[in-house]
Amino acid sequence: MLSVACKDSIRAMIYITKYGDKDKFISIHKIAEDLDISFYFLSKNLQKLVKVGLLESYRGPNGGVRLKKSPKDIKLIDIIDAIDGTEFFSKCILGFETCSDENPCVIHHKWAERRNELYEMFSGTTLEEAIRDLHKFTNVKI
Repeated sequence: MLSVACKDSIRAMIYITKYGDKDKFISIHKIAEDLDISFYFLSKNLQKLVKVGLLESYRGPNGGVRLKKSPKDIKLIDIIDAIDGTEFFSKCILGFETCSDENPCVIHHKWAERRNELYEMFSGTTLEEAIRDLHKFTNVKI
């Protein structure tokens, strides 16, 4: 469903939201180390988030990244769109090019319901909401 790059980017954005400061940049090395993600892989993906205006970056000894918008204004779908795109939410899950409501594949109608539920969930969840109850989950590494 979501690529590893997308999942790692969401985790990084949650990390930045939780530990970030609007006046300071967080080192990408620190994020990568704390989340056990390849620095090169993470920095490449975070640059995509910089490009679409979700993050801002700064080079140098005190450089890194920080949120460019308020966590209440960044939805998970914004991150997904920047990393993976949103075609997943409109295309056939089996990969048929001609699948549609008028010409459905064998699971089209079942998938369409789930696809829409997932889209609504990601569209309706902000970074602020994502960290609100994070302390309750002991299995989440952030």
